Amino acid sequence: MKLQAELRTKTGTSASRQARREGKIPATLYSKDVEVASLLIDRRDFEALLKKEGQNAILDVEFDGNSQQVLIKNFDRAALKDEFYSIDFQAVSDKEKLQVEVPVVLVNVETIKEGIVDQVSATVLVETTPANIPASIEFDVEGLVIGDVKTVADLTVPEKVTVVTEPETTLVSVAPPAAEEEETETSEEEVAEPEVIGEEDAE
Repeated sequence: MKLQAELRTKTGTSASRQARREGKIPATLYSKDVEVASLLIDRRDFEALLKKEGQNAILDVEFDGNSQQVLIKNFDRAALKDEFYSIDFQAVSDKEKLQVEVPVVLVNVETIKEGIVDQVSATVLVETTPANIPASIEFDVEGLVIGDVKTVADLTVPEKVTVVTEPETTLVSVAPPAAEEEETETSEEEVAEPEVIGEEDAE
């Protein structure tokens, strides 16, 4: 997947704000944690790519006559409005093994009629080459019953993908429904009779 970029000629807070007003996102390309280039990415192009390919997509960023294969390492996005503040790209090679967080997607949750499905771990850390990074890993919860607990060891992952997360890490559990608060009825036997003071037994 190709993504066009341009070299940033101005840096700093005011320059970044101006770029965002023009529909561009400031981006930094790193290689082995060393900054290689400061770039500008078209916001609409990046949003469309992110929606279609996901955060773990491997991209070919083209800039200044060069093309570099990258992974989206991180991005900062506004919480309350549709705006990206910045993007960090990591340069990668075809044979290089990477460790990335991959979303775990539960399927057939609607088949659980009794109990509440609780996804404890939303992602797992995996290691693989760029071409084999999965967009997500599915976990089928059909057939689980109250009290069942499944761990990362129960995941089925694609070939050439190694799970780095500890296998005993809880992935999903099925808990009983929240018990409704029951009104406690106090029987007459449990109510102590009040002591009458100042009265004498009639003779």
